[in-house]
Amino acid sequence: MAVSVGDPAPRIDLPDWRGGRWRLGDHAGRPVVLIFHRHLA
Repeated sequence: MAVSVGDPAPRIDLPDWRGGRWRLGDHAGRPVVLIFHRHLA
């Protein structure tokens, strides 16, 4: 899915390191930096 500047952020819901959930929508109105990397096993 391509995202362009000015588009609304997609819904992101991921497991966190504590076993909970991390949702982008929970941080609405605050700056968020997302770093994606591919884990090679």
